[in-house]
Amino acid sequence: MPRLVLPALAYAPSFVAALREGYSRDTLRPETPESIAAVEADLAGFVESQLAPPLTVTLPDGSQGPAVPFTTLWYVEGEDFLGSISIRHHLNENLEKVGGHVGYVVRPSARGRGYASAILAEGLDWIRANLPLKRVLLTVNQLNPASIRVIEKNGGVFTQAIPHLWRPGETALHYWIDL
Repeated sequence: MPRLVLPALAYAPSFVAALREGYSRDTLRPETPESIAAVEADLAGFVESQLAPPLTVTLPDGSQGPAVPFTTLWYVEGEDFLGSISIRHHLNENLEKVGGHVGYVVRPSARGRGYASAILAEGLDWIRANLPLKRVLLTVNQLNPASIRVIEKNGGVFTQAIPHLWRPGETALHYWIDL
């Protein structure tokens, strides 16, 4: 039975395999052979970086800014990595526009099996148990109907559409989920 867990070395080889098949940790910056090689070269260090996120973040425009505290959880079955969810503990000005509290991704070979809905549902349960949030914001590209369905299935209510901060010509849809 798949479940959310903290990142661990036992799942790291499957995580690297997911990267090779097209899973990306960041929707704004796709993985490259170099980024995948860096993860594989130091699996233990990479897992540790997932458990203790950095205090600064490189924004898509290349500038540096303070990182919002977040928790990354991996969705696994046995030792197979199926996907992940990142949960931001609060929002800054940029995340209030694009990014929101929650981001989730399913590896390409595991898509179409309902895992995204399960990841989000379990992630919402984790938030209820671990954070003082009363509701969470999820943002989604208007051209991603699968993710829109996942958000709505988990109680997301559309509130607005805004121009995407980092992708000119694209629109970010805002959905709130009451906890």
